[in-house]
Amino acid sequence: MRKYSIVAYNIGREIDVKRFSREYMKRRIRLAWEEPLYFSYQGKEVFIYSFGSFVVVDPYRGFFQEIYNILKKYTKDPLKPYTERYEIIVLEDEKELKDLLDEIAEDLEDVKDKKIIVTDSACILKEPPLTREIIKIIAFTLAQSLALERIEKDVDAALEKAQKILSQFEKSGFFFRVKPAVKSLISVLRARFDALSDVMVLEKPEIVWEEPELDILYEELRAVFEIDDRFRALDKKLEDILEMGR
Repeated sequence: MRKYSIVAYNIGREIDVKRFSREYMKRRIRLAWEEPLYFSYQGKEVFIYSFGSFVVVDPYRGFFQEIYNILKKYTKDPLKPYTERYEIIVLEDEKELKDLLDEIAEDLEDVKDKKIIVTDSACILKEPPLTREIIKIIAFTLAQSLALERIEKDVDAALEKAQKILSQFEKSGFFFRVKPAVKSLISVLRARFDALSDVMVLEKPEIVWEEPELDILYEELRAVFEIDDRFRALDKKLEDILEMGR
């Protein structure tokens, strides 16, 4: 069997991929909403997403810092990097699958007819070769998950701050000041959340519509990384904050 490590990094709220392509790569581009910019560096293909993430297969030691040093000039609000790591395993025979499933406590009967098996830690390929399309789907989902994590922390911090504002004004009795204070918090938060929901969470990437297997892979990966559940939880928290400002 062959194993590959696919690693995603989120380095800020936004990467200006068009400016990076124009100024650094010396070419102009037009990208669909889910399409990354493909950047070749030291024999590796880097998937760069406008929402602050980049992804690479089998990065060598020090690779992240080299790419970060290149991209930071084009990154809006650079932040402490978040990292997500996942594995791709390409099998060569059925025995390898049984041994592998024993290791990860999966039932062979449940997956024996599947060509692509998605687990919490790896995407296992039984029959199809490892294509660029499969890597693109995995990379996109990892990049989504990291961007969601960034927003989750923003929303949690905003909710905590809003609750503190309410508590302080309840003690002081100056309730008329509560709404303006909370609304100023909401305006910043809403812009970030809307950008995330409109651009990357609620619609499928175009390539999955053409290939049923890729569609299944994408949905199973979304389930593994709990994309929909996390989005709904964020939506509920945001509504709670909005309610405080009404």
